[in-house]
Amino acid sequence: MKKVCLVGLLFSNFFCFCQRTVQFSDPIPSFAPTVSIVDANFFGKYKSSTGEATYIIDEKGISIESMVIASISREQIRESSKLRVNGDYLHGIKANDSVPCVLEGENYYYGIVSKLPICGIGSMNSLKRISANQYVINFHEGQYFEPSLLTIEKGKLTITHPKLDFQEAFQSILQTNTITRYGSEVVILAPTDEQWERLLKLIFTEKKIEYSKVS
Repeated sequence: MKKVCLVGLLFSNFFCFCQRTVQFSDPIPSFAPTVSIVDANFFGKYKSSTGEATYIIDEKGISIESMVIASISREQIRESSKLRVNGDYLHGIKANDSVPCVLEGENYYYGIVSKLPICGIGSMNSLKRISANQYVINFHEGQYFEPSLLTIEKGKLTITHPKLDFQEAFQSILQTNTITRYGSEVVILAPTDEQWERLLKLIFTEKKIEYSKVS
């Protein structure tokens, strides 16, 4: 019985190790125009109901705004000529402004807003417009790309990330080569324009994430 369990465990580990994923040789779809920003009527801030992150769409492109929690000790503040605490606010961390802080033990914890560009100015990712209100962000991964689908309408931003586990159906899509990354095989695909609609149904099957426009 132990031998059977051991063989099963080894087979399971081997299967997981050999699982293949896919990436794309170029930004997809190839027929769609590459743009630097989305249409101006979609500009604004879009926030999820969980409040984990906010997407900012403006004349610079698309970026993600999130809160980064950091800490600093009371001793560091005492020894600094620039830092001081006034009530529940820490001064000197942010130029010309203060940030809310909380004292726990010997450390003050505070949040700094971080803005990360994901397409447009300051980003290597590629943005494709596929319809009046739909775009594909092709995230640059090494030499290749991984796409996410964006739909913007009626004050909502909906993002669908791809399911990139290799499927037998991918056999009919032009495969350029296979690489090994972090111990796993990655199949590089180069779909034709005619394969786009079929590709949509194959990879964009994950749960849609919805953000509401707040400004």
